[in-house]
Amino acid sequence: MFSKSIIWPTAVVFLFFYIVPFLFFYATEACFEEYVLIDVNRPDSEFKIGLLTFGVLLMSYAFVHVFQKWSGGVFTNKNGFVFGLWVSLLLVISMSLIRYATQAAFEAPFYILDGIFWIAMYAIGGVLAAILSRKAS
Repeated sequence: MFSKSIIWPTAVVFLFFYIVPFLFFYATEACFEEYVLIDVNRPDSEFKIGLLTFGVLLMSYAFVHVFQKWSGGVFTNKNGFVFGLWVSLLLVISMSLIRYATQAAFEAPFYILDGIFWIAMYAIGGVLAAILSRKAS
C-alpha cells in the first residue's frame, strides 16, 4: 500500500497538482474575473491550507494508485495520458456541465476555460504518474 513504487509518484504528482493551479489561476485571475457572477472564494483569513494540502495529497495518492491498477503494470506515457483524459472526462467535463446547469456563480466561458486547464492538468499528471511509476517499479 505504501511502497516506494507509489510514494514517489504520489509525491511528484502532489507537487504538480498543488503548485501549478496556484500559479495558473494567479496568472489568469483577470481573465477569469470577468466570468464570475457570484464570488464564492473564501476570504484569506478563512483559507484552510491544511485541508487543501490533505485533500490534494489524498487525490494524488488515489490518482496514482488507480492509474497503477488501471494500467495493469504497463506504465507507458500513452497509458498515463489516456488515463488523465478519462479522469478529466469523469471529474471535469461532466461536473462542469452539471455545475453550469445547476449554479449561477459563473458564466459558460469560465467553465470552458477551467475545463481546458484541468483536462491538461490531468493528462500531464497521468504522464508524470506513468514516468515515475515506471522508474520506481
